[in-house]
Order: sequence, then C-alpha cells, then structure tokens
Amino acid sequence: MSREFENRLQNILDNISKEKEEIVEDQILFISFNKKEFNMTEVDDIEDIELIDGNVNWIYMVGLRNVDDIIKLKDLYSIHPLVIEDILSGDQRTKAESYRNSLYAVTDIVDYSDYNETEEMRFDQVSFILKHDVLITVDERDNHLFDNIINKLDSVQAYRHKSTDALLFTLIDRIVDNYFVVFDIIGETIDDLENMMEDPEEDALKSLYRIKKDLIYLRKTLWPLRSVINSISKSQFSLIDDVTSYYFRDVYDHIIQMIDLIEIYRDTITSMIDSFNTNIGNRTNDVMMTLTVISTIFLPLTFLSGVFGMNFMLPGQNNPMSFPLFWMLCFIIVLGMIIYFRRKGWI
Repeated sequence: MSREFENRLQNILDNISKEKEEIVEDQILFISFNKKEFNMTEVDDIEDIELIDGNVNWIYMVGLRNVDDIIKLKDLYSIHPLVIEDILSGDQRTKAESYRNSLYAVTDIVDYSDYNETEEMRFDQVSFILKHDVLITVDERDNHLFDNIINKLDSVQAYRHKSTDALLFTLIDRIVDNYFVVFDIIGETIDDLENMMEDPEEDALKSLYRIKKDLIYLRKTLWPLRSVINSISKSQFSLIDDVTSYYFRDVYDHIIQMIDLIEIYRDTITSMIDSFNTNIGNRTNDVMMTLTVISTIFLPLTFLSGVFGMNFMLPGQNNPMSFPLFWMLCFIIVLGMIIYFRRKGWI
C-alpha cells in the first residue's frame, strides 16, 4: 500500500507543478484557544506544532506547493493516505468521508474578487480533517475568507467554540455565506442586463452565456455539498456532536435556498437569451423588409429603363418631351408604390 500510494502521489505532483504557479506562498497557522485565551502562531514546519490538551486546536494550511508538510500529516496525525492524495489532487468533488479516527470533508470556495474585471469565477478547493483534538484545514489558495473568523476568535470571548466540530461548522457556514454574496452579484448583473433587452448588444449576450456557465459550476458544487451537509445534520458521523448537527440544518436550508436561486436565474437567463434572439430576428426582418421594399420600388423602373434602352427605335423616341415624360412616369410609379406600401404598413 505504501509503494502504491507513493507512485500515485508522484503522478499528482507531476501534474500540479504548473497549475500552482500563481498560488501565494504556503503558510501554516496554528491556532489554539479556550474560553479564556487565544493563541495564534505561524510555523515553518508542521512538526513544530504541539497540540494543547483541553484547547480547541486548529491547523490552518494555505497552499499546496509545500508538499512535504501535507505528506507529514499522514504520520503525525494518523491520516489515511487516500486523504492526502485527495488534498493534493486539487480537483476533488465535494464530499465527506468517515475514517476510523477522523472525518474528511472537501468542497470549493468561490472567489469573486475579480469577477467584474476578469469576467471569471474561480473555485479553489478547501479540505477539512476533523479529529477529536484538532481540526486541520488545507486551503488551496489564500482567499482571506477565514480572516474574519480568526479575528472574532481573537477578540470576542463568547465566539470561541468548545469543540473542533463546532469550529468546523463555523468555517463551512462562512463558505456557504460567501456563496450568497456571489448570488447577489449575479442577481444585480441579471437585472442590469434585463434593462438592456429593449436595445440588446452583442456584449449582453456574451454576459448572459457567461453567467449561465457560472451557474452550472455553482450547481456542480452546491448539489454535492447539499448531500454532505444533509448527512452531517442527521448525525451520520460520530465526530459531529448532536448539538452541532442541529446548526448544520440551518446551513442545509441556506444551500437549498441557493439551489432554488440557481433554477430561477437559469430560467430567467434562458428567457432573456430567447428574447435577445427574438429581437435580433426582428431586426433582421426589418432590414429584409426595407431591402425588399426598395427592390420592389426599383423593379418597374428597371423594366422601363430596359425597354427604353433597347437598340431599336421606339415610337415617340425622337420627341423632345419623351425624356421628361419618362422621368415623370418613373416618379409617379415610385410615389404610387410608396403610398400603397405605407397603407399596408410595410414601411
């Protein structure tokens, strides 16, 4: 098993080197607290951490490039090799798995900080390893999502949790709340695009398809997260206390609400795309109608010029009034056709 794990791990490391170039430098924070005190230190090596009995211990690791520290988790905290492999792969589907002495959960954090500038929504993997005496969090990239939680743990004594599973709830609840901000941005963008539907532009259609793609990614993350939270709320994991599982029910309700929003937004965007295509079709029909009317008006004139432009003599062709009479006839024909088309409502 050890050799097989090393081989699979090496394949993962070969694939992630280029993908992780833009990730910030790795960081390891060790946070330990109780009702009376809060301690936070940054360490260079995972082996320098000593858990404090009676405290809630939280190891917060940022970045995946320092692979050695992540691999050391396997022996230092008796983590299953498959968990280490899932953490390093960086593209795991949202899930929760129970092992003999730990609970492993993985999901995605949505990063919308550059959403309007880059027109992209980024998803970064975050993993949680829950044990009785420690919670280990491995964040693919520092999104500063948990900074507010750390500040509250430091400054607000009543905010400090009594157990690691309660801390896990707080972190997951923060992730879910972050999705609500994203949905607010998407909702505002859709409202702005709806105001443009009377006079749509090509960029509006591109924005609609971009949002539709983002909603697919959000649904891909939230649907499995819904199942995970539902399992936790029903106390299917021994490391989750019954009292804490009640709080996860609230998170579950939030996820259901966001899934409903996804369906509403998708239907709205589909209707807007249909409306956009209808407007484009109407514009095309108007252009074709105009061109058809113009062609129809000039059709008899083309006939007359063809007749009088033939190479043999026609009756009255030598009459000096024939030229002005020809243009008078053309004018009468054009005027008559315009009046007829306007009565029909074609122009």
